[in-house]
Amino acid sequence: MTIFDTLPACFALAGAVLLVVAAVRRGSLTAVIKAHDLLPVFLVRLAPLVGPAEGLAGAAVLAGWLAGEARLLRFAAAAVALWYLALAAYLAVLLRRRGRVPCGCLDETSPASAVKVGRAVLLALATAPLVAGWPPVPAETGARLLASGLATFVAGFLIVAGKVADLQGTSAAHGR
Repeated sequence: MTIFDTLPACFALAGAVLLVVAAVRRGSLTAVIKAHDLLPVFLVRLAPLVGPAEGLAGAAVLAGWLAGEARLLRFAAAAVALWYLALAAYLAVLLRRRGRVPCGCLDETSPASAVKVGRAVLLALATAPLVAGWPPVPAETGARLLASGLATFVAGFLIVAGKVADLQGTSAAHGR
């Protein structure tokens, strides 16, 4: 596995790690989605399934990668890429209609922002090549573990970067 394979795998796997973290860390998404008032009632009723579904999709990508199961990886990566595209679209509409209200991405308080829309688009684009089988799953367990570890680091970095982006403009009044 070369650096040209490892880096794309890290970003794709980071998206899967973020889905697992979101599913575990975030509380009930139903109240947040209901407060957005964007979806019809019958879809809001499905909100309790969102967290487990995204966590399962992310875990399936990680399991497929770690086990070296290309078929599982490709199927799960398709679900994750579609999930991130749907999330980007939802966040873009939410931002346009409601502004910087809590989006429910990783917690119940962080606001929707253009940064989160962009992150969702980039993670969809990073995950899409896995659907086509690139980068190939390395045969060596150590290479798969290394890529997974780096992906966890990248996911942590994205969480911190998102929190820093959420702080933008919060201290502007202090300098006056």
